[in-house]
Amino acid sequence: MPSTVKVNMRVCDKTCRITATHREGGDDITMVSDCKQLRDMAAALEGGVSSDDILDVYNSRVMKPEVRGTVCLECLAVPAIFNACWLEEGMISKSLARKNGSNSVDFDEV
Repeated sequence: MPSTVKVNMRVCDKTCRITATHREGGDDITMVSDCKQLRDMAAALEGGVSSDDILDVYNSRVMKPEVRGTVCLECLAVPAIFNACWLEEGMISKSLARKNGSNSVDFDEV
């Protein structure tokens, strides 16, 4: 069953829904967003990601400038791609993810 992660970027008022579907050697990625930069990134990821892309974040195709485009460095959609893939590959427990519901970045003392 595909794994889906939703991102709410309240700072820029954009959302993104990322779905990873396992295939031989990696995952297919579907991204739906109201952000043009993320839609462009989704188009660049149309061929999916390999197992190496999921495991080696620093050399991952997801992180390459030609794929990432102008998506800002603080956008949570980028790590959410890895979260969706890791869920799909069993590297993050789906039951643990369901139990906790979300991860967050909180601006405590601003």
